[in-house]
Amino acid sequence: MSPTLTRSMVKSDPAYVFERLSPKKRSRRSSQKEESRKKQKLAREKLLASKREGLVTDDVILTHFGAEHVKGVQECQDRLNSTCDRILGLTEEMEGYNTPDVEMSEKVRGDVEAFCGKARLLVSSKLQKQYQKMIDDALSPTYTPPTKVSDLTGFWEMVELQIEQVDETYKTLMDLKQNNWVEKEVVKEAPPKALKTKNINKPASAKPKIKNTELAKARAEKMRAFKAEMREKARLEQEQQSNEENVVPAE
Repeated sequence: MSPTLTRSMVKSDPAYVFERLSPKKRSRRSSQKEESRKKQKLAREKLLASKREGLVTDDVILTHFGAEHVKGVQECQDRLNSTCDRILGLTEEMEGYNTPDVEMSEKVRGDVEAFCGKARLLVSSKLQKQYQKMIDDALSPTYTPPTKVSDLTGFWEMVELQIEQVDETYKTLMDLKQNNWVEKEVVKEAPPKALKTKNINKPASAKPKIKNTELAKARAEKMRAFKAEMREKARLEQEQQSNEENVVPAE
């Protein structure tokens, strides 16, 4: 059963209190929040400067965050450093190939320049700027809300897709280099012609029989008349033969 809200509980709610403030007091309260954010940012910058100058030691950070958190952040930092060095190395290698004395088509040269530009932008913007800031915040005692190692891992998984694209493009360009920067022609095979198969299960279409009743009747009548004529002829021949047998020859 949910507890009943009392009048005192409602009045103590920060949202309720803020709604009850006058516009002047609301503006003052918003200004105080903005001032608090600026103080936190300034404190973070001072902390980073003090750490660079050796005023804030690793022991202080270790005591504040704990060994497990510091170890996880350090692994993220090492992975960031090695990845940036590797990508910048690939970029410098490709820039070394993009010289006037190397013969390549305008399209291939454009692909090389595009690879170098995208790779450098990924390092300077996503990795050395955004991800490095998250790592610094994860080791800042004054930064709120605190950045967790899971936050660093989630951001890296998102950026890792772009890193894989850089590696795939680099591999494609290296294949072109092995082929003297000439793109291989892709031969499009003609689709196989469909074979015409006879459908043995389908019976051949028979021509429709046209029944002509008038023609059938005429043929039947003609056949009956012919048979009657043949019977009459046979009867006459039989009578004639009989008469010839009955005639007595004269002496």
